Amino acid sequence: DDDEAEGGGKKKSSKKKDQADSADIADLLDVGSDQAPAAATKSEPAAAPATDDLDELFASPPAAQKKQDDEEEETDRKKEKKRDKEEKKKKEKKSKKVEESEEEEEEEEEERPKKSKKDKKDKKPSKSDKKDSSKSSRKDKDREGPPLKIKPRTLTGDSLLKATYQAKASMDGSAKAPPVVVTVAVSNAGSYVLQPVSINVTSSMNVRVTSPAQELQSLSPGATAEMRMELAVSSVSKPLKVKCQLKYEAVGEGAPAAPVTLQTELLLPCSAFLQPKDMPADEFNSLIANNQVPHQSSAVIEGAEGRSFKQTLQLLSMLLNLRMVHGMDNAASLYAVTLQGHHVAVLAKGKSGNMFSVDLRCSDEALCQQLCNEVSGLPLFIA
Repeated sequence: DDDEAEGGGKKKSSKKKDQADSADIADLLDVGSDQAPAAATKSEPAAAPATDDLDELFASPPAAQKKQDDEEEETDRKKEKKRDKEEKKKKEKKSKKVEESEEEEEEEEEERPKKSKKDKKDKKPSKSDKKDSSKSSRKDKDREGPPLKIKPRTLTGDSLLKATYQAKASMDGSAKAPPVVVTVAVSNAGSYVLQPVSINVTSSMNVRVTSPAQELQSLSPGATAEMRMELAVSSVSKPLKVKCQLKYEAVGEGAPAAPVTLQTELLLPCSAFLQPKDMPADEFNSLIANNQVPHQSSAVIEGAEGRSFKQTLQLLSMLLNLRMVHGMDNAASLYAVTLQGHHVAVLAKGKSGNMFSVDLRCSDEALCQQLCNEVSGLPLFIA
C-alpha cells in the first residue's frame, strides 16, 4: 500500500511538471508572435528601382565586363597584325628567292660560253701530250705484237700464179641447209697479165656446188683477187675432198702460148662445218652435265714465247670457228654447232710455261677426233 501511494505521488508530480512546461512554451509562443511584427518593421527591404533604372542596367554591361571585352578585341587585333607581318615576310622571302634564282640562271648562261671556250682550250691536247700518247700506243702495239691471224690453206700454184683458200660455214640462218663458203685468193706471181682466171669444182656424192665462182677477167702482175663459191655437204663427221681445176692464160711477150690448167683437190676440214653460236653459261654446263656431248678428246699445244693465254684462245677460236661462252684468267669455255646440229663444247686451260690443254666434247665421236687433230696442228696455221 505504501508503494502504491508512493507511485501515485510520483505520477502526480510528473503531471504537474508537464503542465508547467506546456505553460512556459505557450508564453514563449505568445511573446514571439508579439515581437514578430516589430522585427518585420525593422528589416523592411529597399524600395525596388524604377523601370527606367532597370533598362539602363540591362542595356549597358558592367564596367568590368566592358573592359574585358575591349582587351580581347585588342589582343585579336594584335594577332591579326602579327599574321599580316609574317605573311608579308614570307612573300618577300619568296620573291627574293625567285629573284636570286633568276639572277643565278642568268649568270650561268653568261658563264656557259666562257666555260665552253675554256673547255675547248683545255681539251686541246698539247704537242707533248700527243707525243706521249703516240709513244704509249706504239709501246702497247709492240707488246701485243702483230695482229693475230690464221694462215689460209694452200690450194695450188706455179711460177706465175698462187692460190690459197679459206672455208667457213655460212651464217645464213634462213637457209634450210647452210652451205660452206669457200673464198679463193689468187695472186699473180709473174710479170705477165693473166686473163681470164677461173676455178671449176667437180661435184661428188658428199660435196655439191650450189653457187660457182665467177672468173676474173684480168689479173695484173703482183695483184691479188678473190673468187667466192658455195658448196653443200652431206657429211660433217670427217674432212671432205673435192676435185677442182684452176685455169688462166698469160698475155705478153715470152708468155706461154697455151692456157694453163692446174689440177688440184680442195680439202674441207671439219672446222669448216662449224657455226659459232652464243650459248649462256648455265646451258653450256647443263649440256655437259646431261651427257649430251658424251664423246671426249683432248690435245695439248705449245704456245709461242710471249704469247698470252688470251691470244692463244683467240687463235683457237679462229681456227675452229668457236664462240666464247665464259672466260677467266687461265680458263675458258667455247661452243659451236655443226651444219647438221651436232654440239661441240670446248674447255681450254693454261698450264705451266707456254703449254695449253684443250678438251673437246662432241655429240659425234668421229667429229670429236677430227677436231682434236686440227687443234694439235694449230701452231702450223698461225700466221
